[in-house]
Amino acid sequence: FLNEMIGVIDPSRPFLSTTRRLPLPAAGMTINVPVITQRPTPGIQATGKAQVSSQKTIITSTGFEAVTIGGGADISVQVLRRSSPSYLDLFLELLGEAYAIDAEDHALDELIAAVADGGPEPAGALDPENLSLGDAFVASFGATRRAPDTIWMSTKAVGEFIDAKASGTNAPLYPGLTASATAAGGITGTIWGLRPVHVPTLDTKGAYAIVGPSSGFGWTEDGTFTMQVDNPALAGRDVALVGILWAMPLYPSAFTLYNVAS
Repeated sequence: FLNEMIGVIDPSRPFLSTTRRLPLPAAGMTINVPVITQRPTPGIQATGKAQVSSQKTIITSTGFEAVTIGGGADISVQVLRRSSPSYLDLFLELLGEAYAIDAEDHALDELIAAVADGGPEPAGALDPENLSLGDAFVASFGATRRAPDTIWMSTKAVGEFIDAKASGTNAPLYPGLTASATAAGGITGTIWGLRPVHVPTLDTKGAYAIVGPSSGFGWTEDGTFTMQVDNPALAGRDVALVGILWAMPLYPSAFTLYNVAS
């Protein structure tokens, strides 16, 4: 056999790895986060000893629930002992790959649902050949008083940016992006000062891009755990991989969703 396995893909999680990982709580399946709902209001004092502006600060909280992601199978002793390469090693690798995809998918679904606020996706049109991201900057500053720093893109969206050409010269509008993709080293560079991140899990959402601050989405994880127990009655072994994930859209209004087409 060739030392190459057809069908194994990259188990990385580009969306989660480019957002904010928070500390794992000591116990429990809910993470409660303080929320400032009313701020103090300073103002100009009318005259000496006149009453200054006064408004109490109100802090509430919101909770984020964990989800458990897992998969498993019953593997026969014959396959465990006589497979080459090791079926168990391959099975755990494939489970890890599937776990990574499911974790990314859940995190993105939570973010998109929070941005949409329970309604239909509020995705605007984005044309790489006539790029305008002003609304994304306004949304991010309005929610967090900080500029967006990242644009997360589906495969189709990356392709649209690579194919974008300048009118008249037909030169690539994003040569750094095109060069890095052509070199098969992933995508690098900047788009309007934003870090571009290719997120294959966004492919199921369409030609999609999300712009926002990487610190505006938080997550944490307990796991992953590999669990194995022999089943003598069946001459086999039950094998599972399980993880517990919290996905937390901390500032959903700071993110802007786009459908990308040129």
